[in-house]
Amino acid sequence: MTNPTPAWLRHLRPEVAAMDHYSAPHTVAPRARLHANECPYPWPAHVFDGIAEALRNVELERYPDISGRRLRELVATRHGCEPSQVILGNGSDEVISLLLIALAGTHQQPSHILTPSPTFVMYSHSAQVLGLQVRHVPLTRNFELDPGAMHAALKQGPALCFFARPNNPTSSLWSAEVIAELMASYPATVFVIDEAYGAYAPGTSMWQPPVRQNHVHMGTLSKVGMAALRLGYCIAPPRLATALNVVRHPYNISQTSLAIAETLLTRYEDVQRDMINKTIAGRERLAAMLATLPGAEVMPAHANLVVARFANAAVSTRLQRYLYEQRILVKDLSKYPGLAGCLRVSVGVEHELDLLQQALQQVPAELWSPSDCTYN
Repeated sequence: MTNPTPAWLRHLRPEVAAMDHYSAPHTVAPRARLHANECPYPWPAHVFDGIAEALRNVELERYPDISGRRLRELVATRHGCEPSQVILGNGSDEVISLLLIALAGTHQQPSHILTPSPTFVMYSHSAQVLGLQVRHVPLTRNFELDPGAMHAALKQGPALCFFARPNNPTSSLWSAEVIAELMASYPATVFVIDEAYGAYAPGTSMWQPPVRQNHVHMGTLSKVGMAALRLGYCIAPPRLATALNVVRHPYNISQTSLAIAETLLTRYEDVQRDMINKTIAGRERLAAMLATLPGAEVMPAHANLVVARFANAAVSTRLQRYLYEQRILVKDLSKYPGLAGCLRVSVGVEHELDLLQQALQQVPAELWSPSDCTYN
């Protein structure tokens, strides 16, 4: 007996019904997590003593601060802006959604958004969930911006244009000069410069106060050792910051996340800096390792990840599956437009990179063969 079609389905928005949800496959006890672009280094034990001390003062029976004022003040001090310009989100994903909701236009004139492609999937996913049209501008073969194509697309008047710098999943660092010229040329479009991976490209940030009226700076703590907290933020010009607070749910950040983040950012900056520096050093080792693989073209890397593109496009899928069998997780990008034959590998700690190196030295010869290699 089949279940009848629920009557409420007639209310389900068609664009949502047609979409798949964002998910990650479950895996059992990986030996190396090199697929999620996390900062791989754990915080040392003495840091957790400080966290425990901070959490003893959290009143679990009370609501958190309605907007994370103390953390916003810390972010504002670091960036040289007013705390009122800082909006916190449950990861960058919530910040993206807030921007899209606030700038969605009207029912009569809905907005559309613009992104280079490939880039972070949540820009498009979140926009499509809201019923907004997304227009993509392909990157060049070397994963750089195409200025002419960007100008042509921006002339169509998108409400928002997202630039991830460095970019995920390509690890490329797009020209600051090109982006600045685009921002100046199209003042009616809000440009979101997402510097989630900026810590791994020191000295390259495009943030410069006072903020342009069409420039939103976006960052996250997820990529610098605090992924479990789910804390993102943006810095917006005053009128847009007000609009974002209108659509933001109150109490959107838990008091435990706020307390831990404040503790790490005020007491353990030196520890975090060391974690980031070791990750950058690991990136150089990882890139050199991948460069030894047959037919691999290692792309310039500026984030905590490296992309290798293989002349035989099937190799990236074969290699990902082979490494999965060794319980080493990496990301095959082949199903995404413009990324055929590309394998994305996040930087790991030393022993994870050792495991990867050992596994790559033992790859079966047939994996590199252009002949068919089937997997069930």
